[in-house]
Amino acid sequence: MKTPTISLPHGVRDILPDEAASIASIESAALEVFKGYNFGRVMTPQLEFLDVLSLGMGQELKDKVFKFMGPGGRVVAIRPDITPQIARLVATRMRELPLPLKLYYRENVLRFQERGKGGPAEILQIGAEHFSSEPSPEIDAEMIIIAIEALENIGIKDFRIDIGDVGFVRKILEGLGVTEEECKLIKNTVAKKDNSGLEKLLSDIDSTVGDDDKKMLLALTTLYGEEEVIDKATEIADKVGAGQSLSYLKKVLSIIDEKGLSEYITIDLGEVRGFDYYTGIIFEGFTRNVGKPILGGGRYDNLTGNYGYKTSATGFAFNVDNIVSALQIAKKIRQYRI
Repeated sequence: MKTPTISLPHGVRDILPDEAASIASIESAALEVFKGYNFGRVMTPQLEFLDVLSLGMGQELKDKVFKFMGPGGRVVAIRPDITPQIARLVATRMRELPLPLKLYYRENVLRFQERGKGGPAEILQIGAEHFSSEPSPEIDAEMIIIAIEALENIGIKDFRIDIGDVGFVRKILEGLGVTEEECKLIKNTVAKKDNSGLEKLLSDIDSTVGDDDKKMLLALTTLYGEEEVIDKATEIADKVGAGQSLSYLKKVLSIIDEKGLSEYITIDLGEVRGFDYYTGIIFEGFTRNVGKPILGGGRYDNLTGNYGYKTSATGFAFNVDNIVSALQIAKKIRQYRI
């Protein structure tokens, strides 16, 4: 019998003792904060029926699912994300419990990644989800505050949380009258803050997009920075009926500022991440020397409704691999300076 090549599938890896210890430390520090805010842990299975899991996923995640034919001919999927599972759990087994529900998890997910593109296929997520009867700035602010306090407890010293509101961008895009494909190209270009690229794209679809709309879209690539960004966006919000989104965001920022944590905050009103999934506030965390996000989250008020139980919801997840990288780089920098 021929001896097989001893290797692992693309995108997965072994974790040796030093890194395993670092991961355990990160987990302990994050969960300490979650518990302090009265979040309770849930655990979900690695396998779900694809048609059930798909109720809670956007198209981007659906394209990354590992799936196979299960017993009885029903397609089974390996979870690519935990939040849809938490939404299913709340809508079925926990629906008789009083709201709010505050839940946290520590699980691995598996996502298909083309060789040479993206990050690892297997990702450890540590996250928290808050389910309530209505959305509120207080809840959204608390989730961002929890993320900040957890990062501080983990030992990340230099990080920023970019906050936006997908409802603001949605209002601008709704009235454009462009095709679905053109809208996708516009969103992708805005996400890159590519002003010249967006200008060229809008020139190519000149017959559809009016001059005022072009100005608003181009402004989205510049609405990034401190709180004065909201003042710059007010005129646009008034034109497209997005004033409520800005008022809500200002309240969230005010609560974070009252906690003395505004130093960690950057506003990004051109953020379009999860456009088809999130419904309001969205946020993403970054730290120096790591080019990928260390956390991502936001408000997703439509998700549990897909499983037959309407609630409001918001949450976030840490990318533990990227946090490990950040801590390792910071340690090397300190050693070099010594």
